[in-house]
Amino acid sequence: MPQPAPPPQAVGRGPPRRRSRPDRWSRLGSVNTTTRARSVTVAVADPDLDADVRAVVAALALDPGTVGGSPTDVVVTDRADAATWAGGSRVVRVGSDREPDDDDGVVRLPSGTGDLVGALLAPLQTRSGPFIVVTGAVGGCGASTLAAALAVRAAPSLRTLLVEADPHGTGLDLLLGAEGRPGLRIEDVRADLGGPDPEALWGAVPEAQPGLGVLARSRSRPADADPARVPDGAPGAVQAHRAAGGLVVSDLGGLADAGPALAGADLVVVATRADIQGAVAAGRAVSDVPGAVLVVRAGRGDPLHAADIADSAGAAHWYVLPEIGAVRRAAGAGGLGDSLRRGRAGRVRRLAAVADSLLEQVTLGER
Repeated sequence: MPQPAPPPQAVGRGPPRRRSRPDRWSRLGSVNTTTRARSVTVAVADPDLDADVRAVVAALALDPGTVGGSPTDVVVTDRADAATWAGGSRVVRVGSDREPDDDDGVVRLPSGTGDLVGALLAPLQTRSGPFIVVTGAVGGCGASTLAAALAVRAAPSLRTLLVEADPHGTGLDLLLGAEGRPGLRIEDVRADLGGPDPEALWGAVPEAQPGLGVLARSRSRPADADPARVPDGAPGAVQAHRAAGGLVVSDLGGLADAGPALAGADLVVVATRADIQGAVAAGRAVSDVPGAVLVVRAGRGDPLHAADIADSAGAAHWYVLPEIGAVRRAAGAGGLGDSLRRGRAGRVRRLAAVADSLLEQVTLGER
């Protein structure tokens, strides 16, 4: 039975119709917005002062963050060195009326409760770079390869950070030949309070190519280590790089408990296989993530057609990912990044076409 013709939005197996220009993704720039703070981390050592601050946070119905948790919009603290660890969060310093001094930058409590309210409600000027999340509906569907391809194709136009957000991931840097380069790994990034400083983060991550940094998982952690107990610097890294106007491509792994990791994403890409398990998982994923774009890994001998899987999942937008075997051989021979940049013929070139089409979804969509 011949395979049905794909709809107009699907990418077929042929080469891209136009060559990519270095400035093709120039519209992937950051967006400046004014918002109100929604989340606050309180890092106050004085118990009485801590109680005063938390009472104000509760009265304003702000989401209380936790030290060691995901980065928040504002950090309220009595520490003088806040600027060195708060990352992209706004810092509000507080102190007790019992210890007055001449520092006008400190809100004294309880007499300055009104000033604290004003500081917490003041508009936040935020700069937000684009954010793409790639996740696999099932294992072995090429999600990591696709995430790497997106980052490689975007990097010539916009400073791009590729993040291995999957807690079980062990090789995103291997795909791009960056495993031997010195620099930070996920476990090295501060997971507490406001996250890392954007420029310091960019200067410390391994560079896979000009304009492309890779923040991968460390392979030196014990084999029996519980990922849930390992400090996760991925959320802070994502927030920090976006705050500097850069593009983040996050390889999420699976969708289980992925709610916080999807927050603020401009595009969610769900990859799956062309088989029964892939079809069922794709339907569940597309239902759980409205607006997600489906990418079906299809090759010769697969039991199902990509068009049938997209139709059963109810995906409004879908693409066909080339067979991964040839892509892996290209990565082993010279690195996936080199192959994508050189525009080699065959399946690697088709992978580049899929990545380009997905990037166009972000440039043309409303952010």
